[in-house]
Amino acid sequence: MTTGIATGSGAALRRDLPDAARIGIMGAILLFVLIGADPFLDGTAAENAASRAGGNVVNQVLFLGMGAVSLAVLAWRGRAALRPLATLPILAMLGWICVSTAFSIEPAVSARRLISLFILFGGVVSVLVLARDARQFAGVLGGSVLIVLVLCYLGLVFVPERAMHTALDLIEPEHAGSWRGVYAHKNGAGAAMGMFIIIGLFWAGMGQRLLGWAVVVLAGVFLAFTNSKTSLAMTPAVLGLTWACTLFPSRHWHRLVLLGPLALILVATVGSVLSPAIASVIASLATDPTYTGRTEIWAFAVDNIAKKPVTGFGYGAFWESVYYGGGADATTWVNRATDAHDGYLNTALESGLPGLAFTVWWLVLAPLADLETRLRARGTRGIDPLAMLFLRMWLFTLMVAVFESVFYQATNALFFLLAVAVLGLRFSAGARVIGAAPR
Repeated sequence: MTTGIATGSGAALRRDLPDAARIGIMGAILLFVLIGADPFLDGTAAENAASRAGGNVVNQVLFLGMGAVSLAVLAWRGRAALRPLATLPILAMLGWICVSTAFSIEPAVSARRLISLFILFGGVVSVLVLARDARQFAGVLGGSVLIVLVLCYLGLVFVPERAMHTALDLIEPEHAGSWRGVYAHKNGAGAAMGMFIIIGLFWAGMGQRLLGWAVVVLAGVFLAFTNSKTSLAMTPAVLGLTWACTLFPSRHWHRLVLLGPLALILVATVGSVLSPAIASVIASLATDPTYTGRTEIWAFAVDNIAKKPVTGFGYGAFWESVYYGGGADATTWVNRATDAHDGYLNTALESGLPGLAFTVWWLVLAPLADLETRLRARGTRGIDPLAMLFLRMWLFTLMVAVFESVFYQATNALFFLLAVAVLGLRFSAGARVIGAAPR
């Protein structure tokens, strides 16, 4: 049904769409998401440092276009393509975001972002169900990433003042010299490059060794010059942990290797805000126990979560009201923040503790259960390349989310790829993956 998984009543219908159309639609969606509507943002322009609560017209038009294409694709595939996604974790998450929107302190902002989120999910499902087989999926995904990398490097040559941070930037000029390519910030570029390395390894493993390793090298060099500490640390960690996951077939071993480090990172970071004892231990071990000042904003987020613990402040609404609305009562860099710099805290802030619980359920626990289902179906053959891609993309984003607000960001390429991984694992659970389908 998806990325080479043939099942359900829609299998025959897929043959009606030529490969050129499949590849063109998938590539267009991926390039729009990976590049965005504002590549090579001018960091010296005042309008780029101001609130974008009203939205970007070009971005809105492109999102509506992606929504229309996604509706057409899903109508073509039929309800059978969506049936595997009708699980309790996914439905509970979507339902609670709607509740959060209904009780938002900024209803218009939340409603607009909710529409964008549903369009993003439509794009994710479209990319997954359009691929004829795993090889075609690998080619389109790898090729799209290679195009983005070429654009990033061309930006360094022809518009370096927009492809890297400069001392003239109105926001965070201290990052001058750090590469960001088509992205607005070095951390976003670093996360993208970490994900591109994972995709390059997958592409190489699917037979395109030269192009796949070219992606790995280009992304690796660019990652180094982003100076993004989080992605520089998480990329090799994820590759190592997912390799360790293959050593033993035990379900308990997989949970220990994959969730154990994530839990430790959360305890060492957010836990240092909640517990003075943990903060003391971290201060004695770390050279930068403030995580570049993040503990201050985490404490600010925790204090506000306590004010609206059930419904939260509304999906995508808190920072528009508190920061851009001028309502922040902090006197330090919290006044400049546009998110909690932690996906888990940001989710609780916007949709309350139930929203965080549902997020952990569908983004953390359910994908791992789907992976185990997939592995049981394969028996002794272990983790196939497609499942390994999804696993690495999933774990990488969960770890980056400890330091960056990734979840439910409709214009964030990293969240799009996380959704691809999570829904890809959901689709592939118990189904047969086609390496190369007959044409």
